[in-house]
Formats: sequence, structure tokens, C-alpha cells
Amino acid sequence: DWDGNELLLSDVLGSDGDEVGRGIEQEDERFLLKGFVSELPPREKQIMEMRFGMDGYKEYTQKEVADTLGISQSYISRLEKRIIGKLKKQIEKAV
Repeated sequence: DWDGNELLLSDVLGSDGDEVGRGIEQEDERFLLKGFVSELPPREKQIMEMRFGMDGYKEYTQKEVADTLGISQSYISRLEKRIIGKLKKQIEKAV
């Protein structure tokens, strides 16, 4: 600041340090997640991108994804659960 005191990011943003730290952590996790999703097999990657509005897709419901891919909604549900579990493990290893 003008008095020579150290200015912290939390001072500039008007929030406490914990909130700023959480935001940075969330951004890091999003970056990791995007990288892990990009490494999925093509069909799993497409399902995740469609369901969660990634890589230019709007967010689709499980039913919409199922109709687009020509499979049942219950199968999409099972696949999604398995894929999310796989991604969680990868993020936990990386963090």
C-alpha cells in the first residue's frame, strides 16, 4: 500500500485468505480434472464432457446423453459413477 505495508491478495479481493486459498485449490483441481478427462477413452471422455458441460458442450442430462449415444440412461448412470470414481482416485494421487 502507500505506507509501505505488504498488500496481500486477500486484501485486494476483499476476502479472507482461506477463501482465496480455496479458490486457488479449486482452480488447480479443475485443471487436473480437465487433464484427466482428456486422457479417458473417447466414449468416457464424451460422456463426461456432455454431462458436465466441458470442452464446448452444454450440460446434458443422463437421458440426453443416453439418447445421443444410443444407450440406456441406466447404463449412462453406471458408467458415470465408475468414471467419476476413477477420476477421484487420480486426483487424490495427484494432490
